[in-house]
Amino acid sequence: MFDKEIGDKYGPKNEPYLGARVLALLPRLIGKRGEFVVGLFSYLRWVDDLMDEGKQPTKSKLEFMERQMVLATGIDEIKPANPEPEEEFFSNLPWNVVPRETRHRVQMILGSVIDDVNNQGFKVRTDREIRHYNWRTMWPIMDGLFLVLNGKPAKPGVQVMRFLDACVRIGSLEGLGDDLSQEVIKLPVEFERETAVTKQSVLEKLDEKWFSAEKKRNLNEIAVNALGFLKLDIPAWQKLLCLGYAAEILVTKSLGVSLKKAIQGAVSETVDVGNLNETEAI
Repeated sequence: MFDKEIGDKYGPKNEPYLGARVLALLPRLIGKRGEFVVGLFSYLRWVDDLMDEGKQPTKSKLEFMERQMVLATGIDEIKPANPEPEEEFFSNLPWNVVPRETRHRVQMILGSVIDDVNNQGFKVRTDREIRHYNWRTMWPIMDGLFLVLNGKPAKPGVQVMRFLDACVRIGSLEGLGDDLSQEVIKLPVEFERETAVTKQSVLEKLDEKWFSAEKKRNLNEIAVNALGFLKLDIPAWQKLLCLGYAAEILVTKSLGVSLKKAIQGAVSETVDVGNLNETEAI
């Protein structure tokens, strides 16, 4: 089932976090469902990497994402023509071993990528809009994972949702420069109406004092709300894995996230990868 080249390039074993790399062991532990998790991870990493690279026009990105949304339906009659190897890889995942609702979770994840594309051009969002975006990004990933592993959704409570929001915000602090290079703002920034928002104007707003306060606040949110995983109706080993992942985030982000490192990406050159693999029309 697996295309080794795709798996080697995009699989979870290449992730920086031990909690994510553990996913690579799932095929050995739970067979086909584990293969599905690893394969889906590889496909979504390919999509995300492609959307993050270069400065293709918004229209091209949206057309590409529409193609992926159609692919995720699993309906043979409307599948895209001339699929990319990664798209064939996705279609050939062992869908028969996971609940049908999994496709809906995948479409929700793809929808969060579309949100990013639609918010290019330094479009400012409120704190509430950012929070809802973060939930739309992380909840279907987590819930979809538990759905595949356990055959039922996790039904997270308020604590887990706050945990997910804080995790994404820490990631947005760490990736501030890269996001600004893509002309995307994933953090709440206040500007007067009619103000021309630029990379420089955002960096001036998000100074060291603000950055440090946001980092401290969100690390505290992660520490306090990680205990919400203990309340989920999931096996004990999954609860322990979630808590271990939370602990790893706390340690690595406490030591590794700084404004100086974050904004390096804002001044680096962005690689142009062409026309999104020049995918054919649907």
